[in-house]
Amino acid sequence: MAKKGRFSEFGDAIRNFWNSPGIPNFIEILEKGLDKELFFDPEKAGERIPLEDLPVDFRLRQSGFLRKFYERVFPVSHLFRITHRYEREFLDGFMPLAAENYIGRGSYKFVYALPWNQVVKIGKSKLPSDPIFGSLYKEVQKNLGKYLKPEEIRLMEFLQQGIWRESLRDEIRFKFARLGLERLHYWKLKSLIPDLVLPTRFFMGLRFRKSPFGIPVITLTPCDNQNLLPGKHLKEFIRLNEKIRQNPIQDALFPKWKLNFDTHRFGVVSKAKLKKIALDFHRVIEVTRHLANEEKLIFDIHSENIIITIPDFELKIFDYHVFDEHLYEPSKENPSPEVDHINLIKEFVRSFELG
Repeated sequence: MAKKGRFSEFGDAIRNFWNSPGIPNFIEILEKGLDKELFFDPEKAGERIPLEDLPVDFRLRQSGFLRKFYERVFPVSHLFRITHRYEREFLDGFMPLAAENYIGRGSYKFVYALPWNQVVKIGKSKLPSDPIFGSLYKEVQKNLGKYLKPEEIRLMEFLQQGIWRESLRDEIRFKFARLGLERLHYWKLKSLIPDLVLPTRFFMGLRFRKSPFGIPVITLTPCDNQNLLPGKHLKEFIRLNEKIRQNPIQDALFPKWKLNFDTHRFGVVSKAKLKKIALDFHRVIEVTRHLANEEKLIFDIHSENIIITIPDFELKIFDYHVFDEHLYEPSKENPSPEVDHINLIKEFVRSFELG
């Protein structure tokens, strides 16, 4: 009860903060300190983090045959940030891309490593019917000026000016609203567990692909970038050595295993570090409960959203999406959908055997 009360008070404080006169706008708050946290000097960036030290999820990294064929015919070349300056579109922040620097894909983004130990995540094309575009997207659509910078609003309007087809103008607005939505998802978590959520800058990007005909293929798409951390996905620490008993058919066709944390797989994790990781997991559980109870939102957390850094063994969350509660089908065991996520975390923490 005390923990729930603390989060309720925190939520009230945020609401009072938003309603106070003369406060900085959403973007100023969100991007405060990012210039320092995400600063890089390509000339002094040091050695790149070896690929073997990065989180690996081969299921996410692999693409199907058609996608691989497309990438071969139209290979990625580079990416710019695009904004509006000098009364026209303005490109800056050149980011070289290459197939060999592709390090993963999720449901909504392709991820590439940059030469200066950062990653850039490039948004995939999505239809408005996707479940990510729920109540929070409607909030952003109604208040674009709150979630987009003034120069981003000007860019959107500039790009729409020369287009006569209403559907194409709507598509441009949709992409900019999605950029604002990504920022809002990030804020939902960053405001509650700031030290666990990786600093992230969201921007509108212009991606270039090479074409066999010499004409570049250019795509306007929301992007974000983060510092690249050496570490491993949660699932890479899992040791499957204890089978969960089910009926004979399920045991044969759909075996289940207990999630046991392997404390020696990537170096010895001390008991003090395990206690800190366990505490941070309990904080994630409290945030998940808070979002579900107070805002009817489900923090869609999975093992591929979390890494444990190496050699420090610290918990970090680097992907942030929340969905409307009604989009989830509750199970018979867990009538409230966030319980499935919470139980998975609890089971994992129990394997630490901390008592």
